[in-house]
Amino acid sequence: MFAPITGLVLYVKNIEKTADFYQRVFELKPIGQPEKGWVSLDGGGCKLALLQAAKSADHRRAAAKIVFGVRDVAKAKTILESRGLKLGPVHVSPNSTFCNGKDPEGNMLCLSNRGMG
Repeated sequence: MFAPITGLVLYVKNIEKTADFYQRVFELKPIGQPEKGWVSLDGGGCKLALLQAAKSADHRRAAAKIVFGVRDVAKAKTILESRGLKLGPVHVSPNSTFCNGKDPEGNMLCLSNRGMG
């Protein structure tokens, strides 16, 4: 397996309300400290991340993103692009490095080193 699925990102309008729902109803536990616009919950074999949707976004069209865990995002991007996957630029944030793309049906996906050690 080239990269395991390590997370699912849901774009939501109200992070606090949605996080409370998943914690209360499904007993998912928070992972680490919440960040501005981002909350991670322990979904067992996969993390559930709640990300603040842009006010202008139609979050029904970008409601979820599959996250593939890789240690070296730039290297993985090069390999996957050689296989025909088109990916956007590599972004570096304080807690992760990532890049985004889409599958043939337009579903969003992400390569991320978050939580990969």
